[in-house]
Amino acid sequence: MSMMGSPSTNTFCHMVRNNLVNNCPVTMKSICMANDVFGPDVASLQGKMTRRRPDRVDPAFVDVPPEILARNLDVTVVADLMFVNGLPFLVTVSRNITLITVSYMPSHTAANLRKGLMQVVTVYRRLGLTVTTAMVDGQFDPLRGTIGTVDLNFTAAAEHAPEIEQCIWMIKERVHVQRSRLQFS
Repeated sequence: MSMMGSPSTNTFCHMVRNNLVNNCPVTMKSICMANDVFGPDVASLQGKMTRRRPDRVDPAFVDVPPEILARNLDVTVVADLMFVNGLPFLVTVSRNITLITVSYMPSHTAANLRKGLMQVVTVYRRLGLTVTTAMVDGQFDPLRGTIGTVDLNFTAAAEHAPEIEQCIWMIKERVHVQRSRLQFS
């Protein structure tokens, strides 16, 4: 069938029934049996089918339960930079709530780091929570005293906060799993 351009089963049956293929030993019964045993031609299906339009995604916002708000009004955020193929991403995780945020940074300059941290603070503010402390490492040293009400707590030299390192490792691992599921075509 592939030599004939992968016709559909109905078209192939029509060709055999009307004797349009010279010296074809295939019968209608053979076509039906092969279709029952092997199913339709996979290459034909993949080549002829078009992708269905996906359903529209409407954001569903859920209010944070009052019990969580009451227990976690003051939030401590741990932040670090994650590099993927040389591209920097700001990763934050909050203690107790464990809300993870990841945002792309065009570069890891002081202005971009400040902007990224302020975006994280804004996310928490929208939820009704207040970020009081940000645990950061030496990469954030130029930001001393520039984040407003957020107290920056710097780790010692050559130290890292274990929560954020584990979080970055988990993100990279999950992305790797999703990437390995992609088809190579």
